[in-house]
Amino acid sequence: MTLTHPWTKLYAQGKTIWNLMPGMMSGFLEGQFLKFLVSMSNAKRVLELGMYTGYSALVCAEALPVHGVVITCDVDPYLENLVKKYISKSVHGRKISIRIGPALDTINNLANEKQSFDIIFLDANKEQYWEYYQVIMDRGLLAQRGTIVVDNAFFQGQVYYETRDVNGEGMKKFNENVSRDPRVTTVLVPIRDGVRLIRRNEDMDA
Repeated sequence: MTLTHPWTKLYAQGKTIWNLMPGMMSGFLEGQFLKFLVSMSNAKRVLELGMYTGYSALVCAEALPVHGVVITCDVDPYLENLVKKYISKSVHGRKISIRIGPALDTINNLANEKQSFDIIFLDANKEQYWEYYQVIMDRGLLAQRGTIVVDNAFFQGQVYYETRDVNGEGMKKFNENVSRDPRVTTVLVPIRDGVRLIRRNEDMDA
């Protein structure tokens, strides 16, 4: 569905906010890696920023227990009904809750609701990654022994270029700031476009 959907036409008609492209989907390899992380950590609650067509939300849901929850967020209203249509075909789709709106507003609302999550997957606007991270860490969204999983850590190699677009600049800023954050341990895994894993130091020590 993601490959054949008429994204360019929809964008030209003003039905989507962004000119969405199939390459924005996490893909099978990264999806299975994410599913392993959810399963290995015995997660019960997952937060995803950047839903797109719902693939990564669904693979996370597949690894959750029967009463597990995935809250997946996106800014584009067009995607909500599209994703609901497809995840409803899976027995795991009932574990998924969709929230539409700017990601910063959504995560601040979740923090106001005192919600927390075992796995938080960042795959939204790269320019705002550092802002997302600050809210997650400072407002209690990451549960004890939780893990932040960050997509596009390489951002097509732009983080190593001398010149970058706004998203590449945002990703470089995020990588550098997280590496200097004394609260956390982080590792960069060279899967697809780079996946950065982040955990609190106290959750890494025996």
